[in-house]
Amino acid sequence: MKYLSPLLLITCLAAASAQAAEPTAPGDCITLSADQQLVRNRADRDVLLRNGAQHYLVRFERSCSSAAMSPKLAFVTPGREGQLCGAGASNLRTNAQSCAIRAVDPITAEEFTRKARARQ
Repeated sequence: MKYLSPLLLITCLAAASAQAAEPTAPGDCITLSADQQLVRNRADRDVLLRNGAQHYLVRFERSCSSAAMSPKLAFVTPGREGQLCGAGASNLRTNAQSCAIRAVDPITAEEFTRKARARQ
């Protein structure tokens, strides 16, 4: 019985960290915050999103070359205003394109910073 509690704790922590690293499933969406930062330099296949204290790699289904240059960007999810979903449920609208979102992958703040610097 002495070993059961530490083993249970380790199992729960491992499950929680694995869950945090999983990409957003098709039915899962994130609620968009007013406090956002989009990094879109060299954004042909994906953009980096800081949404409040959370960080994501938002991947497109196809090339979205206008994401890097468009003065106006907006995430749009029909029927779910203020949400961002993967599996083609959401789009990134630019002045020239509407780009389907394939996945919204959570990343750490450190990964976000490293990837953002690499795009400069």
